[in-house]
Amino acid sequence: MIDAASYGRALFQLAEENGCGDGVLEELQLVRRALRENPGYVTLMDTPAVAGPEKHALLLQAFSGASQELRNFLCLLCDRRALWQLPACLTAYEAAYDEAHGILRATAITAVPMQQRQREALCARLESLTGKTVSLTCRTDPTLLGGITLRYGGIQLDDSIRSRLERLRRSLSQTVV
Repeated sequence: MIDAASYGRALFQLAEENGCGDGVLEELQLVRRALRENPGYVTLMDTPAVAGPEKHALLLQAFSGASQELRNFLCLLCDRRALWQLPACLTAYEAAYDEAHGILRATAITAVPMQQRQREALCARLESLTGKTVSLTCRTDPTLLGGITLRYGGIQLDDSIRSRLERLRRSLSQTVV
């Protein structure tokens, strides 16, 4: 079993040294999508029934347009029978990329879609608090009823109506009359 986080960070370091960090990130995301859409391919690449050189040929053919760094990385994962861990490697790559480029990925969850000015104001506020460039993803969850849940950098701030009602319920249940 490989340490996917170490492999992802190592690929990032190699790609940055070779000046192709952005390109490899985009390629990794495309490969993840392709493998997600074709799970049988991962199974084929991770099986010991197919010889290593044959697997390499299949990988190099399938991803012939990718950078040499990524093709070598895919062959390495294949050799370790760990192509199934590519999503975890990508997560580590993205984290290293974001850290190196001062990017903070945040997710805002609201009951209704946020307006453009609200997204811009939230990004500006987060950027002023963190000093990083914010990449904001917005999702909706009608069960929140209202308010917002914000996740970034391992932090979750929940100011939704649902969480407020839950806190009130707990407070009332602990009250002795």
